[in-house]
Amino acid sequence: MSILKKHQKVFSLLQVELEQFGFNEFNYRPHNYLLDAKKNIGELTYLLSFHLSSKSISLSYVYGEIMVNPVNKILNQFIPDLSDNNEFITLKNHKNGGTQDDFEKINRHVKNVDIGVYIAVIMEHIKKIDFPFFEQYPTLETINQEIINKVPEDDYFEWFPGLFLYKALIIMKLCANSKYEDYKNRKIELYKEYLEKDINKYKDTYKRFLSLIDYLDSGKYLKIIESDTIV
Repeated sequence: MSILKKHQKVFSLLQVELEQFGFNEFNYRPHNYLLDAKKNIGELTYLLSFHLSSKSISLSYVYGEIMVNPVNKILNQFIPDLSDNNEFITLKNHKNGGTQDDFEKINRHVKNVDIGVYIAVIMEHIKKIDFPFFEQYPTLETINQEIINKVPEDDYFEWFPGLFLYKALIIMKLCANSKYEDYKNRKIELYKEYLEKDINKYKDTYKRFLSLIDYLDSGKYLKIIESDTIV
């Protein structure tokens, strides 16, 4: 059996298990050895990404991440391709995303005669690591309360991958967070400091940042987030 056929078998069995927990969108990318599984809950999409080894069915990693549709709708106005640098990910499991040791323990079961045992061990890992992460953030407001309000601002980048500044501002605006104005103004001043040092390097990103601010402050974002489309 080819390695791709073996991967497909593993992913098919995982899909059967995940469907029991409400995951209903699956994207198998055979030549990247990847399976993405999605579960939509209101404004949020819970994403599980599985990556297998190119030479065996060993699990390289599984990531649990959260996408917030209103955030992505706004972000998409300034980043045409949200797949670039995985910008569509709003929140990652920074504190407890699983360790290399976890995956090594899982892979000890690869050679088990019953592949069902291997699948069961992977599912136990997900139930221990990823499902509690999803349950901790059932709404955008909980992300606002638990991350925006409680995590030090200098650590936002640990939770919001990619353009964390944009994502933090968008969440603050959508949740009417009182930190929005002060955070926005401090970042504008910081950009000005960068411009004084190297205007050619930062002028385009500053212009885009101001465009985002205008988009949020003018209320233009309200129309797009009310649409039913999912980005």
